[in-house]
Amino acid sequence: MLTRIVAFSPTSYPTFTSLWNEAYPELKRTEFEMRLFDMSLPHQTSGRRWLAEHDGQLVGFSGYEPVEGDSPSEGKLQLHLYVTKAHRTKGIGSRLYEKVTAALTDGRDVRAWVRQDRAESLHFMAARGFVEQMRTFHSALEVAAFDLSSLEKYLRRLQKYEYRFRTFVDLATEPERNRKIYELYCTVLRDIPSPDPRQIMSFADYEKRISMSPELFGAYFIALHRDEYVGLCVLFPQGRATRELYADTMGVRREYRGRGIAQALSHCGIQYARRRGYSTIWADSFVENHRINVLLESLGFGARTEWTLFSKGRTSLKKL
Repeated sequence: MLTRIVAFSPTSYPTFTSLWNEAYPELKRTEFEMRLFDMSLPHQTSGRRWLAEHDGQLVGFSGYEPVEGDSPSEGKLQLHLYVTKAHRTKGIGSRLYEKVTAALTDGRDVRAWVRQDRAESLHFMAARGFVEQMRTFHSALEVAAFDLSSLEKYLRRLQKYEYRFRTFVDLATEPERNRKIYELYCTVLRDIPSPDPRQIMSFADYEKRISMSPELFGAYFIALHRDEYVGLCVLFPQGRATRELYADTMGVRREYRGRGIAQALSHCGIQYARRRGYSTIWADSFVENHRINVLLESLGFGARTEWTLFSKGRTSLKKL
């Protein structure tokens, strides 16, 4: 039978979610989480999807959505495209690609992440003029298996020299807490490699996030030396249906590096995960960020996969 490319509909969520999890086993979602994600997109930039149907079975999808953190008017678009292994090399991926690119008319650049061990996908992107921007490692730490005692020496030594390690909530009575953590957050972000210049939210937006989404600050760990905020570790829940955390941000001011602060902050984060019954902590790190990669390896983050970020300007999107 011929393969049909059909528009995504709400009734497609169960099967589409299953396909998504097959395409991105490291980024699994439940159907409920998929629906919540779609509802979170601004109406004017809502993601669009198409499905490949073969003999009554869904065998692939394509779609796009705003890149997280970019503004709706100027941000880039994230491209998704996947075909099940048994239905590849039949032109289905090309048809899905043509469908999604025909819908992109707003002039923005497009990005796509591809696992480095998927040779067919890498060739597919390169053949369509996409250019590699950077690579990241995706890895995981099994919380229960980690030996927390291996990091206790860093805490003990630093505490002797007037270092403190506190949560965001612990510091509620500290003068200028929000401003100091915001400034530390901005400093840390500027030192993390990025394919584009950093777009850092304003202090007003940061405080708005604190008031509107306090759950995002439940696993915020800060290293202080006397009254100065010198290091930061941020963990987020990976999803509603899993007992997993995502290591979003880790960094130490340059003048304080090499003292074991990152290791002490890691102790705080892993201890938090263990006490609350989380099974896994996931982390992404840019290949160029050698400091963090060495730290993650020393902590025992495994199951590593490498991902490549491809990009292409909208004006040349359809040119082969």
